[in-house]
Amino acid sequence: MDHPFDASSSLTEQELWAALGGLEPGRGRAAGDLSEAAPARRALAPSAPAQPGHPPSASHLPAEIRALWVTRWDYRSADDIRRLADKAAAAHFNTLYFQVRGHADAYYASALEPWAARLSGGALGQDPGWDPLATAIEEAHGRDLELHAWLNVYPAWLGQTPPTPADPEPMLTRFNRLFGDQWVVWDRNQQPMQLNEQYLWANPGHWAVLEHIAAVGFDVISRYLIDGLHLDNVRYPGWEYSRDPVTLDRLAQAQALEPGLDRKEWQRRQVNKLVGRLHSAIQRVKPGLPLSAAVWPVYLETWEWWNAGDGYDGFSQDSVGWVGNGIADLICPMFYLASITSDDAQYQALLDDFVARAGGGHVAAGITAAYDDFAQLARRIDLARAAGAAGQAIFSYDQVEQRGYWDDLASGPYATPARPLLPR
Repeated sequence: MDHPFDASSSLTEQELWAALGGLEPGRGRAAGDLSEAAPARRALAPSAPAQPGHPPSASHLPAEIRALWVTRWDYRSADDIRRLADKAAAAHFNTLYFQVRGHADAYYASALEPWAARLSGGALGQDPGWDPLATAIEEAHGRDLELHAWLNVYPAWLGQTPPTPADPEPMLTRFNRLFGDQWVVWDRNQQPMQLNEQYLWANPGHWAVLEHIAAVGFDVISRYLIDGLHLDNVRYPGWEYSRDPVTLDRLAQAQALEPGLDRKEWQRRQVNKLVGRLHSAIQRVKPGLPLSAAVWPVYLETWEWWNAGDGYDGFSQDSVGWVGNGIADLICPMFYLASITSDDAQYQALLDDFVARAGGGHVAAGITAAYDDFAQLARRIDLARAAGAAGQAIFSYDQVEQRGYWDDLASGPYATPARPLLPR
């Protein structure tokens, strides 16, 4: 795809990313578009649907995370999934971050959210007759690939047209009926976010949002033999959000007990609470299953050359804190905003900062494959290794496919197969 940031646009990079979401900036939306080492994983089999056993781990191989993000736009059929799994395995990736929740719709059999319309090419909620997540697990495990289910967390709908009636009832419809407009984020003018060309964001500070997303995550964890849960857009959409009545009321109550507590810290705690709930659910059901997240590429804004906002204050995302507090195992900073993509020095500085703060065993460098010269991608992989990161996560299947970099990876930086590295 073309680079998502148009120099002629009046929007800043922060505004674009806030509008578009984390890993999918500029992606075509038409339906036809395509702590310590964890204990043994996958201790429990799923109740349903039944899945094959997990891929064997070759202890003699070097350990390095080589993840490939597979977006929901990258597949429409079981054959698509077989094809992408073949290519990833042949290029010596060892992990797929496979997207199964886009905007409160499901790419798996769910009793909580409706089937995604794009799967069937028909109506929202229409059973496509196959289960992409079940298929992806089977195909990945058959090729010694790990399969981590990737959830978009807070986006609740995409586009200006509201969802059509479906069973299960769409989140937007049900929450509007139950809570009016107080379950979405509100801007600095105390106006609720409306349906727009991009994502409508749910309010992390609303109790029902927390409960619903935690239930969705628990459902996937407990019923599918996944090798990990991977989160994206697990933050607020921008620094100006959320001035909604629920947040302001709850913040005032918290400040009465904790004078000096500011809104941004309170908001960070709401996001932390959800991440913690998901981590606790994993420990109850499948102890040791890793929880990872794609995160904003700057933790704290400490560089004069950086003006696109940071995760901690700009988006209420304490990604390093998740690792430090043991509620996430791995974070994947998305090092591909335009300025980072074109500047090795920025990439190196930001990567080194994450490794120093979180520990290299808990960081996989998020690297775009949208380079016209493969040498640039290979250099980013080499720099991640030199920095002591646990590995790399490459965005995305589509980007690698467009540029035909499969053989370059297999004969270059991924020439020797590797087993996934457990977070340390």
